[in-house]
Amino acid sequence: MKKWEYTAKDGRSILVRTAQRGDAPKLHEGFHRVVDEGTWLPTFSANSHISDWVHWIDKTNRNRDILLIAFLDGEYAGHLTLQSEEWNASQHVAKLGIIVIKECRNIHVGRSLMLAVEEIGLERDFTKIVLSTFDDNEVAKALYLDLGYRIVGIRKKHFNMPNGFIDEVLMEKEIC
Repeated sequence: MKKWEYTAKDGRSILVRTAQRGDAPKLHEGFHRVVDEGTWLPTFSANSHISDWVHWIDKTNRNRDILLIAFLDGEYAGHLTLQSEEWNASQHVAKLGIIVIKECRNIHVGRSLMLAVEEIGLERDFTKIVLSTFDDNEVAKALYLDLGYRIVGIRKKHFNMPNGFIDEVLMEKEIC
């Protein structure tokens, strides 16, 4: 199991590590908490089960995909997924997804997950990471830009959210 240690803006300890089977309930609950906010994910119901998370964790142990979990002073704070592109010619590219629970945002939990995944991504032969975010998620966009990601496109009115249409911002970074 790989581990990374970071310090939050407020001095608390952030531990990032690869997810293990026993983390499935934490990942499940964290995903549900962020979906229930109805703001940051393009889904309106979290219909996954803990067994789905166990399956995903097991899958990352058999392939190149990565599932990291972050703890703030020992408590679940968020997680990050990095998944291989499905095309043979783009196996060097990975798609990133990230969740940070509300009370752990803006204190470097997301940054810590992003830094750790770039290191392990290189070990798994990824040389490019792609991601997307809502155009109105200024905090996330600022983090990604600060970490060297660049905007490569915008999908206008891509998501029809409860508060109206939102553009999707496409970003990428070469990590080699």
